[in-house]
Amino acid sequence: MYNLDKIIDRKQGNARKWSNQVLKEKFGLDEDAIPMDLADIDFEVAPAIQAALMKRASIGDYSYSYVPDEFYDAVIDWNQRRYDTYIEKEWIKLTFGTVSTLHYIVQAFTKKGEGVLINTPAYDPFAEAVVNNERELFCSSLINRGNRYYLDFDDMERQMSENDIKLFIFCSPQNPSGRIWTKEELFQLADLCIRHNVLLVCDEIHRDIVYKGQKFTSIWNAHPEIPQHSVLCLSPNKGFNLGGLKTSYVVVPNPMIRETLLEQLKRNSITSPHVFAVPAIVAAYNESEAWLDEMIDYVEENMQLIYDFFEEIPESKVMPAESSFLAWIDVREWFKNEAEMTEFFHRANLTMVVGSYFVQDGEGFVRLSIGMPRDLLLEALNRIKREYMNMMEYV
Repeated sequence: MYNLDKIIDRKQGNARKWSNQVLKEKFGLDEDAIPMDLADIDFEVAPAIQAALMKRASIGDYSYSYVPDEFYDAVIDWNQRRYDTYIEKEWIKLTFGTVSTLHYIVQAFTKKGEGVLINTPAYDPFAEAVVNNERELFCSSLINRGNRYYLDFDDMERQMSENDIKLFIFCSPQNPSGRIWTKEELFQLADLCIRHNVLLVCDEIHRDIVYKGQKFTSIWNAHPEIPQHSVLCLSPNKGFNLGGLKTSYVVVPNPMIRETLLEQLKRNSITSPHVFAVPAIVAAYNESEAWLDEMIDYVEENMQLIYDFFEEIPESKVMPAESSFLAWIDVREWFKNEAEMTEFFHRANLTMVVGSYFVQDGEGFVRLSIGMPRDLLLEALNRIKREYMNMMEYV
């Protein structure tokens, strides 16, 4: 129904991922490089979103705006229909991006020197939100068992007890692996936070891309008490590729927690929303679900190509993903160090994210963003194959 094979020129829109300047200055690559680093997708945005933005642009007024009821209605309906999650209007606050919001949350609920816990490997801005605000970062390593991540509940409980953890930033589904946590795992996690009086901040922004046959459970549906002890970070950015419109939002049922966060947002001058954010979100949630479902199927087929490709290379292992458009690949047997890995992808004229970016426990892995038209992905894999064959000739 939708032409996801269409390759659009993202350079025209100054997409950071495709910028010739960024490719040269950050990666030392030329304009023919295929970027696979940044966690966004390379498909043309859903038609309904494009139409909504064109309609809004035609008004010719881009001044300060407010958040209308249609935004809240769309968010409430989407969360109920798609995730069986009950939300009330008063709980929702539109912000300017999940990463910056994590900084505000750390500022609001912890003091300098207090402990914040994350699981690793983790998206590096989780750690930056802690360290940059002069809080103490504690990491609980995920257990890699059988090429699949598991939570180390004993270690997390020990750290909560010994380090007086105040805040736990948790990613569900997990980035970079695409692991979907089970309801039982989430219940145990929520129970830990409640018993140790740790505020749980749950980042669920990757949940819009879940593969067929997989069951995603929102943290709020895993434990009846956790909504009153948590902040839920949500966004259509990953599923609908709206990162440039700053369409993230938080949902906070507990009135005391909500008021504390709202006061912090005021101190940070988080006021008027992006003028195009609301129409984009409304069009995504109300009119673009069929596009999203088709895109998910397409990305899952891309992921299967990744499995098939790396299965032919015995020195590598792709961690099976259950969600998202990110491939997490163990290539420790390919390279002696990350400098060799970086040079390999440089020669292939591809960008990627090295495992050490993910705070700790990611060394020897590479993350590839594969939410792209099939021909682009195939060309990227051909480049990897050529460089691999060249590398093997000199071993």
